[in-house]
Amino acid sequence: MAFRLVSSGGNVVEPAFVNVPGSGTITPGNPVEWTITSGGLIGPAGLDTTTSTLFGVALDYAQGVSDVNVRVIPFNSDQLWEVDCANSASTAQIGIRQYLSASRGFIHNQTTNTNSINRVFLPLAITGPTTGSGKLIGRFITSMTGI
Repeated sequence: MAFRLVSSGGNVVEPAFVNVPGSGTITPGNPVEWTITSGGLIGPAGLDTTTSTLFGVALDYAQGVSDVNVRVIPFNSDQLWEVDCANSASTAQIGIRQYLSASRGFIHNQTTNTNSINRVFLPLAITGPTTGSGKLIGRFITSMTGI
């Protein structure tokens, strides 16, 4: 799973999910964004996803334009997520906003700091090895979470 919920915050063990009509190729464990197209309200998130369009992580698979419901864990400010990285994880990336990779399923982690609207992930820690592609733990930044 590319994006894994580590903590929901508080005493809640199971994360809340909602059923949302989806379109495009949506895969479990990957982020989705608001698309509001005919046939669906959400679609796969990617490189151009912004803090105002990012919604949550899908739990189901969907493909094509349809009215099939996809279970999604919406992002909130209490959640911590473990994410796969496109590049080696480094302490120099902690606290620097990152954007989603174009290939989906990864954070395109780097050490360049910018507050661009497509920087949707704030790393707080490294987990696992720092060689090859690593993993970061942090929070997703959306206009709905207020981070």
